[in-house]
Amino acid sequence: MNHPSTIVQPAVDTAALLDAVRRHDEDGYRWTADLRVDPADPFFFDHPLDHVPGMLLFCAAWDLARAGAAGPAAHRLRTALTFRRICELAPAPALEVVEGAGRYDVYVRQGGAVAADGWFALADTGTVTVPPAAPVRPRPVEALLVHRVRTENIMIGEPERTDDGLRAPVLVPPAGHALAGRGGDTHAVECLVEAARQFCTLLVHRVGCWPLGTQIIWLGVAADLPTDLPRTSGLALRWRNCPLGTGRAWCDFDLVGPDDRAPVLGTLRYHIKVLSGHAYHRFRRATGGIA
Repeated sequence: MNHPSTIVQPAVDTAALLDAVRRHDEDGYRWTADLRVDPADPFFFDHPLDHVPGMLLFCAAWDLARAGAAGPAAHRLRTALTFRRICELAPAPALEVVEGAGRYDVYVRQGGAVAADGWFALADTGTVTVPPAAPVRPRPVEALLVHRVRTENIMIGEPERTDDGLRAPVLVPPAGHALAGRGGDTHAVECLVEAARQFCTLLVHRVGCWPLGTQIIWLGVAADLPTDLPRTSGLALRWRNCPLGTGRAWCDFDLVGPDDRAPVLGTLRYHIKVLSGHAYHRFRRATGGIA
């Protein structure tokens, strides 16, 4: 028997959700919400886009799943999200999170079709200690190489070469930024996911030799990340060489501390589709899924 719906106040930092509703039915708890798409948002729409960015979908889904999380404090997030269609600017996408056995399944729907789906799982695995960052903020990468315009939206510093790849420092977003997190005293998961996404974009140009103007479509992301690393911790992303010259690619990153010999703190994997500007315009005129 269904219980009456109650409004949930999810304390959304991104201001992405509207009218989040919590329901209980025979399958367990469900949270639903409409997504606010604001083309004037200084981060999610750092530059004009003809679609809803994947990071907005990720952040909104994570916000809604986190709103339903209860119990002991979680120190680790495991997640996987697949983007099945380009999410248009209208009509407003609808989100649903379903509480399951130890995880939260998420669905993003638009016009009756599933635009993205996946899951989030939280675990209490204990805290991780990382040395503090250097007092000098690393120099951000060139904005064009990570498809950003505003400097405050750049989340990685200039990479340096390692024996088998590249290593880039993770930058801390300013207070009040969409990726600053709820409390403002830890490295937000959203920031880590965006930092690796930007690193992936940079690699397409610098390693894959795709020209500026290339469009990179996010097909999927999987991550295993700590949720309570202090913002004072020095973090970096490490990438090992892999082919990036074809139309589809997978980019794998290790989250590490300032000492590269320390244990890996987390992992991220991205599945992307790379298109020339002309091919992207043809693709956008077509219909159907992207995965």
